[in-house]
Amino acid sequence: MWTATKYRDLHKIRLPVNNDMLSILVDSDATDDLLRDNARTWWEDDEVLAIVGVAPMWKGVGTVWTMLTDDARERGVALTRGVIRFIDMLEGSWGYRRLQATVVSGDEPARLWIVKLGFRYEGTMTAYGPDRTTHDMYARLRD
Repeated sequence: MWTATKYRDLHKIRLPVNNDMLSILVDSDATDDLLRDNARTWWEDDEVLAIVGVAPMWKGVGTVWTMLTDDARERGVALTRGVIRFIDMLEGSWGYRRLQATVVSGDEPARLWIVKLGFRYEGTMTAYGPDRTTHDMYARLRD
């Protein structure tokens, strides 16, 4: 089941790698409002499997991000369908004309997934990641 995201959801997700999302978000009403309005959490029983969201950049443009557990990755079809529904909602009722996302260069499973979500490769960004990793930029444009 997908629900609007709350700050506490970020503390319930068990990520396979360290994620610095928690270090930039403080526990506040403003953060809760931001997450509720721009992210969705995938629950199974009482466990968070994934969180997907959009960081609005300016009118009609946003960056899509995900936090995925290993369990979510193992449910590829269900995960992909849920994220596609979220992206369709962003483009439809939320009015986004351009959505973009980055993938660590060389991460073939992530590259294949982002392409399956309808994104197209745009370019490579050297030393982009917080640990100076190179990322590839993908975008999905609404016609």
